[in-house]
Amino acid sequence: MGRFCIASLFFLAVTLISSFPTAISAESVTISPGRGLHRTNDGLTIPSPPIETIDNPHVMACNKCHIQGKDGKTQETLITADSISLCEMCHAGANLHPLGIEPINQFAGLDHFTLPLGNGIYQGKIVCLTCHYIHQDKFTPYLLRGDNTSHQTIRNNLCSICHKEHFAGISPHTSETTACVFCHIATPEKRKNKGKMAKDEVDAVCFFCHWSLRKNHYKDLDPLPDPLVQELIDPSSNLKQGQMYCLSCHMHHGKAAETHLITKQYLQLAVVSRNINPHWKNLMCISCHKSAPSKGNPSLLGSGDLNELCNRCHKSEFARADIHPVGIIPSKHVKIPLDMPLQNGKLSCETCHLSSLQESALHIDSMGKENPKFLRRSGLSRNEFCFLCHRQETYRRLNPHLQVDEHGHIRKETCLLCHASLPDIYLFGPENVIFIVADPNEYCIGCHPGFSENHPAGGRHLVKPSAKILKALETSVQRIGVELPLYQGKVVCATCHNPHDLGVIKYPASAEGSQRKNKLRLMPGITQCTGCHWDKG
Repeated sequence: MGRFCIASLFFLAVTLISSFPTAISAESVTISPGRGLHRTNDGLTIPSPPIETIDNPHVMACNKCHIQGKDGKTQETLITADSISLCEMCHAGANLHPLGIEPINQFAGLDHFTLPLGNGIYQGKIVCLTCHYIHQDKFTPYLLRGDNTSHQTIRNNLCSICHKEHFAGISPHTSETTACVFCHIATPEKRKNKGKMAKDEVDAVCFFCHWSLRKNHYKDLDPLPDPLVQELIDPSSNLKQGQMYCLSCHMHHGKAAETHLITKQYLQLAVVSRNINPHWKNLMCISCHKSAPSKGNPSLLGSGDLNELCNRCHKSEFARADIHPVGIIPSKHVKIPLDMPLQNGKLSCETCHLSSLQESALHIDSMGKENPKFLRRSGLSRNEFCFLCHRQETYRRLNPHLQVDEHGHIRKETCLLCHASLPDIYLFGPENVIFIVADPNEYCIGCHPGFSENHPAGGRHLVKPSAKILKALETSVQRIGVELPLYQGKVVCATCHNPHDLGVIKYPASAEGSQRKNKLRLMPGITQCTGCHWDKG
């Protein structure tokens, strides 16, 4: 949780919204359909927040809120109740800002952006429509008024119009002032309902400041999918399998010195979990180190063996495995640069990677994140990096698809570049072979980068197929005489491409494509597509 949230003074009377030079009545505005603007009877135009791609949920029949006249036409200037009560019919108690109060403190220079005040019983007072504009063409965060594209900029822009210097720098999580009413409708000891806030209520309050974290925030941060962790969870905690929310990991009350207000229980589980990517996260140093590392003393967990530590995650289903061997003595055919050290004369993860590069990259302005894999040499292509040790003339001839020699015999050593053990050529189907890595696509993408997304035809195909596509794949041999194999129920590169050399596979339906350019199992073009999309022919 950041420390840049709206000041708790946002909710105190001494710093409430100013009186405006030209106060406008929210109930007396005229709506300009399709314009995304609020045009007042006085001819002033109030800009709405920028348009995004999600539809405005308030697009509904006008008579839901406005009074319908005798002529059957909706009277735009008349509503069925006062504006606060009208909003609270759906959003009861959901507002974070006090309503029905007169703004105080005069501020000048508001002519570039004008907010409307209430009418009727709330004449000149703050109402919901002071900050929100419900007639936007498209949805923006909380339908806030503003003039920038990011939610936080809209929020900062909008709130600082009135609160000025009182707005920034005070966090409702750590402030010693009476900040309770930022998240609570009343201070906790005074509210009637003493129970916990619902999860969706908590997230709604948190996302008001932390809007950018609402999408994919738990990716690489959820410790629970790892079975090693599930037995350690305290049943009374906010951590539940498949039910992550803000308070699963964060404290809502804390001290400024507590980084991100992370709970101790979460950190204890995070250390054990292989589902969490510890790289580039300053709180996750404890995943690998007993204490702060120093030069010559990395203070590693476990036995201190670096390969063992890395493979705790990278030899599991939770992290990408490296296809390069470690723990072996380099061949005499390679030359290891002096700045790429060995561990007791053997290759290790640190031979190619320099993990200490992450330390500098933890800072927001660091250039270290331009080298996300913290390789010892940055700015090189994959081949250029490999050629630091391998001879180019030898490396270029190492083609894993050349599996048959000039006499027609299978090169067993080539098969073992991808397979953990030599496959039985008389058993067909991917379920009968074992790969070194969990995902066989890793082999393909390693030499053919850039084809994991938007391929082919701009679509993402390396996924679990729909029921319709699955039926087409399961019947492909009977329908078109060509096997289109899946691996563990998912489409893989080898579903459309046959990675084997001509003569390796003996079963004709499985061998198709070995002789073809790009090793496509089906002829390129519409035939390639209709193998799976059989209704498109």
